[in-house]
This record gives sequence, structure tokens and C-alpha cells, in this order.
Amino acid sequence: MQNNISLLVGLKNNLEYSKNCYQYLRQNSLDVEIVFVSYGSTDGTNEWLQLIDDDNFICFFSSEEKTLSDTYNKAIDIATKDYVCFLHNDMVIGKNFLEEILESLLKHKIVYYKVIEPPIFAEDKRLWKEVRDFGDDFTSFRSHDFFQFEANQKRKEFTSTEDVSFFLAAKRNVLKEIKGLDPLFKPMFCEDDDLILRLKMYGEKTFVAANALVYHFVSKTSRFSSEFKNRTKKIEENSLRNFFRKWGFHGQSKSKKKLGYGLILKNPTTDSIKQLEIFVDHIYSDFNPEQYIKEEQKNTLFDLGKKFKSINDGFTDDIMIKFDSKKMSEKNLYIFKNLADIIIEKKQTKINILQKILSKPNQYRSNDLRIEIMREASYEQQLIIRDNA
Repeated sequence: MQNNISLLVGLKNNLEYSKNCYQYLRQNSLDVEIVFVSYGSTDGTNEWLQLIDDDNFICFFSSEEKTLSDTYNKAIDIATKDYVCFLHNDMVIGKNFLEEILESLLKHKIVYYKVIEPPIFAEDKRLWKEVRDFGDDFTSFRSHDFFQFEANQKRKEFTSTEDVSFFLAAKRNVLKEIKGLDPLFKPMFCEDDDLILRLKMYGEKTFVAANALVYHFVSKTSRFSSEFKNRTKKIEENSLRNFFRKWGFHGQSKSKKKLGYGLILKNPTTDSIKQLEIFVDHIYSDFNPEQYIKEEQKNTLFDLGKKFKSINDGFTDDIMIKFDSKKMSEKNLYIFKNLADIIIEKKQTKINILQKILSKPNQYRSNDLRIEIMREASYEQQLIIRDNA
């Protein structure tokens, strides 16, 4: 199995980081397969890729703009080894990284490696992450200190985790079986939550290979890059909206059930439509959605025109929700965000005899939302293998 792994790196501009990343990868792994993919770079990255003379190097580049998901899916496709590892160009792998990650892949199909980061997101506690400051870019990077830190690590056993991470190594055919990452999340963010969720539904488990270390300067080609830093918040918000549209719940939801919601909305406004559209499959109302669709359709691959129905159309969804937008509040918005969890909780709550007499089966009220389950069904299994491949 030695060197039966491809190191995948997605690029978007930031040429100097890509050059340094390549040098460190090759320095610490003389004959491992390295795969670089660049979409839409305009800073000389694509020209530089053509100059690399390396028998164990594969690259693809295009002037076309594509998502981070498309970039890594292309890398998966052109890689030639049985195993692949996702890396970023603002990372340095440890001297023992390859040996450790390959050993872990003998035992588990999906493993996270250990990411060492400077204290940029120090409050974000993860099993696969440790905060240590060895510099915040290649110029300030104290490589000797990092490699010494790696050498001094005590051996640790593999640990299962429910944490989500993009920083993984996996059996290549497992990723191909579920059709890779979803380009729904444009240009990036939430693709890791979506991928790991689908892998778990596919029956895979995630483990941390605590002895496989990487130093990460943190998001130098994404959220903190000159290209994206002023748009990061908007991109994150839009990706989360698309995650809700796809799954009907958020990443921290206890329930992982994709339920079919229809919202009968009274007194709709553009603002209430903007807030509630992402949580349901259809909205039944007298709202004219033409302008909303015109402005919002560019932010999603979902056909928003199919979401809106007349209040007089026959109801076709599994779960009916009735709500008056005049009662929009933080509490009601919280309920929409957590519908799957709340519905399951309502169904499992024991009620007394009087409540049984006064209530109808499968009808619930949560604050100002009236909820009725018309049919028992869920659709998450249909989303494991993406259909927009």
C-alpha cells in the first residue's frame, strides 16, 4: 500500500502559497502522487502548473469559474491511486504524515488527520484540531519547531468522532460511489457538512488519525484571501440557506430526516418569504413570487419557480404547516429552523387523557405554527448519492 495515495489540492489564485505548498509536499514525500486542480485562477497559477516537471504530479486547470466541490471532484477523478487525501495550499504536512495516514486507512475508510493551527479560531474546539502557533503564513512559519513538535508526539489510538471536517483521507471509490462533493454550495462552505452527512448515511464511520499531523495557516485561499474576504459572510449565509433547502435541517440537528413540508402562509410579505422559503418544499399563498425568484434564483441550483403554489392549489406535501407571517418572531423562526427535531419530539411526547380527547392525531401546535402530518415519509436516503453529478 506504500504510496498508494494521492494528495489532492484545490487552487484558486494565491500562487505563492501554491508554490510553497508544492515544495513542502515534495520535500516531505519524494514520490507520492500530488494532484493540483485550478479553476478560474488569473494570477499565473495555470501557467505555473504547466512548468512543473514531476513524474508523480498530475494537474488540471481551466479559466472556467467553478466551485470548491467541482475542484476536488475533478481531483478525485484524475487521481490514479486507491486512496485520496484532501489538502489545502496553505498547509504543510508533517514528516510522518504519509506513513501515519496510510496506516490509518488500512483500518478505516474515512479518517480525519490532525490539524495544528495558530489561534485564529481558538474557541472552535474539535477532536481533530489543536491550537499551536508555529506562524500564520509561509514567511513566518517556524518549520523546525513544527517538525520537532511532531517528533515529540506520543502515540495515540484512533478515535471515532461525530465532528465534521473537510480535512480527510478516504478510499477513493467510496467518494466516487456517492458522486463526490455537491456543487450546490457555490463557491464554497457547507460542502464538508453535506459530504460527511452523506457518508454517514451511506454507512461509513469517521475516525481521527491523531498521529498524522498537518500545519494549517487557516483559510488563506478562501475566507481570508483578497478575493473572498469581503464576501465571506454573504457566501456562508447563502451556503447555509442551500443546505436547508436540500436537507430541511441544519448540521447540528438531532434528527437527520428529510421531511416533506408544505407551508400555507397567511399575509405573506417579501421579507417573510425570504426568511421562510428555505425551510419548506412548497409555499401555498397569494404571494406573487416573480420578483423574489428573479433576485434569489442566481443564489441556488434549486428551481425556485416550482416552490410557489396558489393558495387554491391542492395540497400535495407530507406535512402541512399553517402560519401567519404577521407573527414572525425569533421564537417562530427558531421553530422553522428546527422543524424535524420539534416534530419528532412532539410525536414522542406523552399526552394525558384530556389532551387526547381535545386534540386530533398527528396535529400539533408549536408556538404560532400549526403542524399536521398528512403522511409518514422521509427522503434522506435519496440524497446520499447526488443527482446533479
